[in-house]
Amino acid sequence: MSDRLDLPPSKLVAIVDAQLELARLGPAFGAVMDLAASKAMRLTGADGAVIELVDGSEVVYRAAHGLAEAQLGLRMQIKGSLSGLVLTSRQAATCTDSEIDDRVNREACRRVGLRSMAILPLLFGDQAGGVLKLVWREPRPFDEDEVPIGQAIADMTAALMFHASQEGAQVLQRKVTQDPATGLPNRSSFYEQLRVRVDDAIARSGHVGVMVVRVRPQHRDVMVEISRRLGKECREGDVLARLGVDEFGVILSVAARRTIVQSQVLRFKHAAGAEPVLLPDGAKIDTLLRFGGALYPEDGKAISELLAVAREQDSVVERRQ
Repeated sequence: MSDRLDLPPSKLVAIVDAQLELARLGPAFGAVMDLAASKAMRLTGADGAVIELVDGSEVVYRAAHGLAEAQLGLRMQIKGSLSGLVLTSRQAATCTDSEIDDRVNREACRRVGLRSMAILPLLFGDQAGGVLKLVWREPRPFDEDEVPIGQAIADMTAALMFHASQEGAQVLQRKVTQDPATGLPNRSSFYEQLRVRVDDAIARSGHVGVMVVRVRPQHRDVMVEISRRLGKECREGDVLARLGVDEFGVILSVAARRTIVQSQVLRFKHAAGAEPVLLPDGAKIDTLLRFGGALYPEDGKAISELLAVAREQDSVVERRQ
């Protein structure tokens, strides 16, 4: 706490503002972690930020921004990592240069493109349930309050999640991987499952199809209804998730060819846009739906590339009252 009291007033105000924004999100833990990583990156000047949560002997990247965004959904072994040291000690750690620090996985750092990092524990009572990791592309000293600022954001994030951690690992797992409004898997869960599908496709020289649906307006009842319509069209093995406030994603279980992906996108499009959305008060609301699909590996080998192509290949369904 004394470190934080030594911060300049402007930084203290910025931290308090960030903590208030996090508190307003309440139990929407996916959104909480996403905002926390984003705020921590901005307030510290980091090139990227990740929130990793413990899952057995691994940590899972549940939120990621900037340089680390491509790692969302990634699983890493705790043993032999600097994150593991922070989880065990419950104390923050810094790495000024990954090329000369024997505590880090040097090859993993090179793949991400980072050279320095600060790792802050997420303390759930007397144990660390995860970490907030801030990363930079270049070696650097940590002399600009990066650690106390990052820890303040980490502490608020952990405080919001603490009650769920007391209810058990399964309750916390559900809340950090599920969208509270629709009950669907959230963005990090989608990325995690898509990574598994892509890894399997690599092993058997197969394919993975994805679809992205963007919705206007971003009305809660509209999103719930569109999620219901999309869910009815899902086949066994499909994974439907909410990727953002206005976006859904589907991992398609059948995707041997581009024409198959296109036909499935067309099927979802017709089903979701066939009728106007009826609100609980009886009013009808205009909707604008955009659909797009992509096929691995033809349209991209990285998950970010695949989803970017799906967003570009969109077609529009407009429903008016």
